[in-house]
Amino acid sequence: MGLLDRVRDIVRANVNDVINRAEDPEKALDQMVADLNENLIKVRQAAALAIAAQNRLQAEYDQRLKAVQDWQRRAELAVDRGDDNLAREALRRKLQYQQEADQLRGSVQAQGAHLDELRANVQALESRIQQTIAQRNQLVARYRTAQASQRLDQELSKTGDVNGVMGRLESRTVDAEAQAAAYHELSRDSLEDRFAQLEQGDNVEDELAALKKHRLLEDGQHER
Repeated sequence: MGLLDRVRDIVRANVNDVINRAEDPEKALDQMVADLNENLIKVRQAAALAIAAQNRLQAEYDQRLKAVQDWQRRAELAVDRGDDNLAREALRRKLQYQQEADQLRGSVQAQGAHLDELRANVQALESRIQQTIAQRNQLVARYRTAQASQRLDQELSKTGDVNGVMGRLESRTVDAEAQAAAYHELSRDSLEDRFAQLEQGDNVEDELAALKKHRLLEDGQHER
C-alpha cells in the first residue's frame, strides 16, 4: 500500500470504530494520534521531495523555453545575414529544445497535480489530527468519568453490604447481652435469697407481735 493510500485510510478511519475494537480506549486513541502524526511527517517529507522535483522540472522547462527563443533569434539573424545553412541548423536546435520543452511541460503538469494532492493530504491530516485530539480528550474524559462512577457504585455497594453486616452484628450483640443478663439472674447465689426471705419473715413476725400488743392495750382501755 502506497503512502497516499495509507493516509487516505487513516483519514477515513472512524474514531468510534477504533474505540469499539480496543480493550483500552485511551491507549487506542493515543496510538491513533501517534499514527496520524507519524504519517503527517512522512507526507510532509514526500511533499518536500515533490516540491523539489517540481522546482527542478520547472527550471529545466524554463531553460528549454529560453533555448527555443534563443535559437529562434539566431535563425532569424542567420536569415538576415543570408546564411540559410546556419539558419537551418539554428531551427533544428530550436525544434529539438521545443520537443524537450513539450515533454517537460507534461511532466511539470503531472508533478504539479501530484504535488497538489500531497498538499491536500497534508491539510487533511493536519485537520484530522486536530479533530482526533479533540475527540480523544472528550472521549477520554467521558471514559474516566464512567470509570469513576463505576468505582463509586462499587464502593457504595460495598458500603451497603457493610451496613447489613453491622446490623446483623448489632442484633446478635443485643441477643448476647440479653442472654448474659438472664444467665446473671439465674446464677445469683440461692443462699442470699434464702437469708433475704428469712429477714423478710422476721420483719413480718415483728410487725405481727407489735400489732397484737397494740390491740391488747386498746382492749384494756375499753374495759376500764
